[in-house]
Amino acid sequence: MEIRQLITFRKVAELQSFSKAAESMGYSQSAVTVQIKALEKEFNVRFFDRYGKTVRITPAGIQFQRRIDRILNELDSLHSDLGEGKLQTHKLHIGTLSSLCSFMLPEMMKRYYREFPDYHVKITRGSPTELIDMMEHNELDIIYILDALRFDTHWRRVVQKKEPVVFVCAPECRLADRGEVEMEEILEEPMMLTEVNDNYRFALEQYLAFHNLSISPILEVGDPEVILRILRDNGGRGVSFLPYYAVRGALERGELREVSVRDFQVNMHHQIIYYKEKWVTDEMLEFIRIAQNSLM
Repeated sequence: MEIRQLITFRKVAELQSFSKAAESMGYSQSAVTVQIKALEKEFNVRFFDRYGKTVRITPAGIQFQRRIDRILNELDSLHSDLGEGKLQTHKLHIGTLSSLCSFMLPEMMKRYYREFPDYHVKITRGSPTELIDMMEHNELDIIYILDALRFDTHWRRVVQKKEPVVFVCAPECRLADRGEVEMEEILEEPMMLTEVNDNYRFALEQYLAFHNLSISPILEVGDPEVILRILRDNGGRGVSFLPYYAVRGALERGELREVSVRDFQVNMHHQIIYYKEKWVTDEMLEFIRIAQNSLM
């Protein structure tokens, strides 16, 4: 076993591709394949399952990755202590929701880069279920979601904070400044919602179904900022249902109004989660620290 084989293994695991790993490291694809096969032969185990042009790391590969991360991190520290170049760059892959990416992550990343300007961060967006699946397959280092509380013995949740989800409308809307209204009145308004997934939109639809009500939005879009712009410019027509962090600024500026609905309240939770078997890097720890401070 050679150090270069371990570095190659980690690059294949990171990119989930032999060809991409070869390109990024300046190797031929055959050279990468030979190095991985040599490791698999030495340990008599398969580290990757091949599916055409893509690969998926196996449970044995995940276990091996945890061990070699420790080895390479120690070697990197040794090189740094001796004043030599690093074996690796600081990388972090975060999975999150579109709304968090637009409204919460920018301030966190500003603080992150202020302290660690040389770190490389990749952000992937998806639904909570999609992101959890990617995390469990070691495709993400850590996930930041807004959802009902999620539990699994294989995860470690390091941040948890409650976030209300509210109905909002333009100041010209007939429901603005009315005090409490009935849900049926909300449903009479043109509804603009985020796309169907499994967090606050799902919670709203479950509530409606339980009360034999339904909803037919006139607009469905993944980006809450689009909804906010349309609400502000739609002549007072329309209502949306969004996390408070996404509408707080517009409410404070008087561009929107919150609509209170009788006997109805939905709360989601900010959650930052990583897989228990994941080797926790310094990059992950620093992001967790900054996120915890930002959400206090």
